[in-house]
Amino acid sequence: MAFALKTTAAIAASLLIAGAAHAQDYPNRDITVIVGYSAGGGTDVMARTVAPFLEKYLGNDVSVTVENKPGAGGELGFTAIANAKPDGYTIGMLNIPSFINPIIQRDPDYTIDSFEPVANIVSDATTLVVRKDSQFKTLQDFVDYVKANPGAMPVGNSSLGGATHTSFLRFLNAADLQVTHVPFPGAAPSRTALLGGHVAASVMGIGEAAPYVKEGDLRALATMRKDRWDQLPDVPTFTELGYKVVAGSDRGLAAPKGIPEDAKAALVAAVAQMMDDAEFIDAAQKQDLPLNFLEPDDYAALMQETQDEMQKIWDKTPWAQ
Repeated sequence: MAFALKTTAAIAASLLIAGAAHAQDYPNRDITVIVGYSAGGGTDVMARTVAPFLEKYLGNDVSVTVENKPGAGGELGFTAIANAKPDGYTIGMLNIPSFINPIIQRDPDYTIDSFEPVANIVSDATTLVVRKDSQFKTLQDFVDYVKANPGAMPVGNSSLGGATHTSFLRFLNAADLQVTHVPFPGAAPSRTALLGGHVAASVMGIGEAAPYVKEGDLRALATMRKDRWDQLPDVPTFTELGYKVVAGSDRGLAAPKGIPEDAKAALVAAVAQMMDDAEFIDAAQKQDLPLNFLEPDDYAALMQETQDEMQKIWDKTPWAQ
C-alpha cells in the first residue's frame, strides 16, 4: 500500500494530453458508480465522497450517481461491474482482497482480468481493536493471552473470507496463534458486538475504527499500515512491533474490461486531479478515509500480487469450506 499522492499531478497532466483528442466525446451522459455494499459502509462513504469530484474534473455537466448492489460479501456488485457495458458509463468500486477471494474459493462470474483498473483511492489498513475497558492494553498483551489460551479468544471480523478476516489470518499464521473467528455482515455489526461485549476483540479498517478510537470507546492495539497514520499517531503498526504484515482493504475505481482508451484516460486524469484537490483531501480526512493513490499499472500489479498472496493463505488456512 505504497503512498503515491506525490505523483498525481504529473499523471493527470500526461493523461489529459493523451486523451485530449477525444475529450469532447467522453463523457457525454451521466455515469453510474456501482458499490457492492450497503449505504453507510466504508466503500459507500468513499464513493459518495468521490462522486462530486469526479463530476468536477470530468466536466461536461455530467452527474455521477452511486448505486448500491449489496450481497454475498460484495460479490454481487463486483459481478455487476464486470458484466456492465464497457462504455465508461457504468463503473464501480473494487475492494482488494474482497473481490479477489471468491476467485480463489470458487468460480465466480469474473476474474481479475474482467476489470480495467482506473486507480486505487483508499487503503484502509486492518486494525485490531478492543473495548476501552479491555484487559489488553498492548498487542503483546493480546498475543500472550492467545498463546496461553489457544482458540479461546472470540475475535469479530466483517465477513468470512473478507479483507479483515484474511488480513488477520496472515498475522495469526506468522505468530502461530489460534483464535475463534466470529464473522459479521460488515464492520458496523462487528463493532456493535465488540462494544456490547459479545466478542473480546475485532479487526476492522483503521478508518472504520477511527471515530470510536478518537472518542475513547475503543482502543486500537495495532494497525497493518506500513507507517503510522497521522490521524491516529499513537497507534503502532504490526511491523514496528515485529510482525511484518501490511494488509487491509484497498478500495479503488475500476471499469469493465474493454472500456475505450479515451474514457479510461479521462477517468484516471479526473481521479489524479481529485487526489491533489485540497477540498477533496479535507473531505476525506473528515470521513476518516486513508488516501492512497495508485495509477492503473500499479493498481493492476496490486491485484495480481494480492491474488498470489491470498492463494498462499488459502492453501495453508482455507477460510471457507
